[in-house]
Amino acid sequence: MRTAAVAAALAVALLGGGGASGGGVASGSFDFGRAGGNIVPSRVAISPTGRVVVNGRLSRTIDVDAVRGLLTLANAERFFSLPKRISCAGVLPDVASLYVTVRMPSRTKTVTVHGSCNRRFAELYQVLNAVAAPAQ
Repeated sequence: MRTAAVAAALAVALLGGGGASGGGVASGSFDFGRAGGNIVPSRVAISPTGRVVVNGRLSRTIDVDAVRGLLTLANAERFFSLPKRISCAGVLPDVASLYVTVRMPSRTKTVTVHGSCNRRFAELYQVLNAVAAPAQ
């Protein structure tokens, strides 16, 4: 059942709802990126209206239905039940950490992962990164 929910949310996020309503404002937003370690930090923000800002510069705009799909995916991955900090075994201290912040009307949470040992976080991060990538 979880796989079906993740697949449906991913399809909505990547396809932007197939051109459905597309207007309005989603009920949440995202910030994600990397920090620390020996690599240049990055920050991506996805607003409730679909504006994607990468390192302070407008990158693109995605459909509001895509933002809604991302929020559905965050819920399917049980993002709000993840610990705030996840430290994976065997990861060197000079490796950057990844983080995701999800803002919804009733709650906001940031999860930071040092390493790649949490599948739920990794799936959400990968989809956020794919959706935020500049259109080709």
